[in-house]
Amino acid sequence: MPVQLISAQLAEAIAREATGCDLAPLDEGRLFRLLVNAGHGCREIGRWYDGRDAAYVAGRIDLLNLIDLGRNALDEDLVPVNLAVLVARLSEANQQLMLNRWIRGDFADLDHAARYAGAIYEDEQPLMSL
Repeated sequence: MPVQLISAQLAEAIAREATGCDLAPLDEGRLFRLLVNAGHGCREIGRWYDGRDAAYVAGRIDLLNLIDLGRNALDEDLVPVNLAVLVARLSEANQQLMLNRWIRGDFADLDHAARYAGAIYEDEQPLMSL
């Protein structure tokens, strides 16, 4: 178990207080990353933060990996948060590709873009030997 730099009681109070602040997704990611770096897990942070699951917390942290175009597009509501999470998991070059295609309207819908991002993500993963 990692050392807790912020007590669980204080971390819970911070997360619960932030719940009512209507934070932007990137700000949520910064808060969650701070609490993770302070020694708390995504599951417990999510529980404190309005009962969210660990995937929600991890996704918001992943948003911090977005390139500037992605952060700006997210801030300006040009890209949906759920798609931005998928894009943030890609290499910088593929983030650029996905964001440009989304902004141009090259995808039929959000599901199409999400499938495309997922396929790119799979292609970027190293092959595992059996």
